[in-house]
Amino acid sequence: MLAFALGSLPRGTPGGSLLFRSYWLLYLLYLGPVVALGAMVAVIILIGLNYRDIGAAIGFKIVQKRKRSSRYANLLKMFLWVFFLGVLIEYKGSIFNPTHAVNSTIAKNITGEDATTSNPFQSGSFLPALSNLIQNPWFSLAFLGLLVVGGVILVEGFRVSLRETRDSRIQELQANQEHGLEAVLEAIRLVEDSGSDPRSRIIACYQHLITTASSLGVPVSSDLTARELDSAMRSTFALKGPATSELTQLFEEARYSLHEIRESDAQKAHEYLQSVAEELKIQLKSET
Repeated sequence: MLAFALGSLPRGTPGGSLLFRSYWLLYLLYLGPVVALGAMVAVIILIGLNYRDIGAAIGFKIVQKRKRSSRYANLLKMFLWVFFLGVLIEYKGSIFNPTHAVNSTIAKNITGEDATTSNPFQSGSFLPALSNLIQNPWFSLAFLGLLVVGGVILVEGFRVSLRETRDSRIQELQANQEHGLEAVLEAIRLVEDSGSDPRSRIIACYQHLITTASSLGVPVSSDLTARELDSAMRSTFALKGPATSELTQLFEEARYSLHEIRESDAQKAHEYLQSVAEELKIQLKSET
């Protein structure tokens, strides 16, 4: 608007320009700061009244978007933040550079003011007086207010995301434990089956547990070491007792040793499985 006005100055004679002595343009320019400050205050109030809902929406979005941004996207964001910060520092009248620019000459040229022409802006009109009330530091305070409410929203969003992430992990763990309890009960039935030798029953019950853990997304297989298998089983079902470690050692012995596996070894596997089942039942009962 100012560029258009200045471009019409060479034709600054009566009838030579649409903007010659067009005081409505200055009224519009004088209203700009009032409207901008009012809009900022209104946004601050609206955000402050609805910060919980806005923060919850951001928190749910963070939970849904688990994939991290690429390295190039993060670098681009950092560059844009630095660029806009530099603009605020260099731009006169911004929050970081409170130097005031002189605009009286532009106002005089737009209105065609001279010594003999009356200027309504010097007669105490309402709009100029209202615009003169708006000071640059007020915009700085409004900007700081936006930063404060924005920070409150971000804190609320991260709080909601942490809570939702915790709840989702608890629900996921509870579902894993329910599947694990079913697998342990089935493994107990495999150990109790007297139709096969003790070695085969021990291997079959443990492989059934491994298959269940693998179906839940855990990278486990019978090719892992005993310590890796035990760690995977304990982390999947949140087990703390020593039964899984003892059952893993018994499985390794039944699978790789050449000495005889007796019925007493199968009975030990049965006891370990019952101990694991009891621990899972107690955890599921406490969570509900």
